Amino acid sequence: MRRTTPVLGVLMIVVGVLVAVLSMWTYADKGERLLAERRLDLAQTDQDREVASDELQRVENRERLNISMAVGGSVLAAGGGAVLVSVRRRRAAEAGLLPG
Repeated sequence: MRRTTPVLGVLMIVVGVLVAVLSMWTYADKGERLLAERRLDLAQTDQDREVASDELQRVENRERLNISMAVGGSVLAAGGGAVLVSVRRRRAAEAGLLPG
């Protein structure tokens, strides 16, 4: 367990950063959202409005998912950093390098 904790912390950082970056990379661009909103505004029949509304809802859902994944990845990376800091402090305390 002594050697696996730092590895776990580094893995948490790497995976967290990858998730956050990938999530922001696949984020729906503003043009896609504007196009969906425009289609909804220009819809003339009920069927056109329903299709445009569904498309806008899909874009909004993808935006929410990507934001949630980016936040989750950032939290995971921060947790990995906290694991590494605690391991370093514990080792320093065991070696008698920290006061107290």
